[in-house]
Amino acid sequence: MLFFTLIAAGAALVLATPVRNVERQDKPDPSQVYVEKVSWAGTGCPPGSATADIAESGTLVSLGFSKYVAATGTGQSASDARKNCDVKITLHYPQGWSYTVATTDLRGYALIPKSCSARIGANYFFSGQQQDAATNVAFKGPIDNNYRLTTIVPTEALVWSKCGVSGQLFNVNTQAVVTCTQNAILGVDSQDTKFEMKLHLEWEKC
Repeated sequence: MLFFTLIAAGAALVLATPVRNVERQDKPDPSQVYVEKVSWAGTGCPPGSATADIAESGTLVSLGFSKYVAATGTGQSASDARKNCDVKITLHYPQGWSYTVATTDLRGYALIPKSCSARIGANYFFSGQQQDAATNVAFKGPIDNNYRLTTIVPTEALVWSKCGVSGQLFNVNTQAVVTCTQNAILGVDSQDTKFEMKLHLEWEKC
């Protein structure tokens, strides 16, 4: 009789316990995600030579360049063969989420003679963090054409922001490098960087 009473009491307790439904969000509230600030510096984007535009509800940063050109040959110094632009971005986003950048679209013009080569690379990292991700796209001459390419970071190498930490500076440092003893050019006209969000689930002991 006692055994039956305990079972009945346990069943009543289970029935009385409220069930908490947790709705999973695939994306944060769009109104809470936007770029707060964009700045840049480098030999490929000196002051007054670049412009920035923020689109797609504040998650796409587009930059235009007028002096981002790596070149070799007549009249060029050794430092002209390598140019870079470090773009620093501050993103506003809600608690419980972190973000990263997996791809960057670059457009420009390449004039690379036969037997010469060039490359465009991108490094992604948060200021103050040691971890970074790097991508490279190679050009092999002869090339004389406009280009449009996408640098892609493998999923396992993505660099994510720290969850719950606001004001982090995300850096996209691109480089254009030419390896040639002849007249060669690798210019970058524009750069598009899009942010991706990731939900961090938090658990509590019950």
